[in-house]
Amino acid sequence: MLSPRDYDLIVRWKRRGVPKEIIYRGINKAIENLKKKKGSGRLPRNFSECAPSIEEEIMNYRTGKSDIELSRSDLIERVVKKLALVITSEKNERIRRHYIEIRRRVMDLAKSNENIFRALEKIEQESYEAFFQALPQEEREEIEQVALGMIDKKREHLMTEKARHESILSFRNEILRRDYKLRNVFAYD
Repeated sequence: MLSPRDYDLIVRWKRRGVPKEIIYRGINKAIENLKKKKGSGRLPRNFSECAPSIEEEIMNYRTGKSDIELSRSDLIERVVKKLALVITSEKNERIRRHYIEIRRRVMDLAKSNENIFRALEKIEQESYEAFFQALPQEEREEIEQVALGMIDKKREHLMTEKARHESILSFRNEILRRDYKLRNVFAYD
């Protein structure tokens, strides 16, 4: 569950146009540092504990010191290749069509000049929304209820309406990934 401070950090990184791959790398670095310092398996409790490592990774990325290659054409190619593998192996025709549509949209990015990270994030979010809206009404209502139930009731009053809405969407997408075996084809690896 994200705290209001965690949500604020995420929003600020998003506004700065920081690719989520850089955020993930910073989180992993924070976990490694915590293990070295404390010698335990304890994970960071919030994004505030990870923020220094994330900011260091952002600085490395911005100054070209990051060893992550994030060129536009490479990213598009990696996502398209992942999608091709997923499409080939997917047995469920509805899910297969879902990935085919995502691949078409990602391939169209080669013709545009928009920020590649924002564009991929938009396609990812819209793909979950489209998949969700294509489900029968009864399934959608059930998923929404489960997602709503995942919000920590003790901390809900601390959330802004936008944070609450984003949390519900995040939980909904988590349920879609789990129940329909949707794969993350947008992660950098």
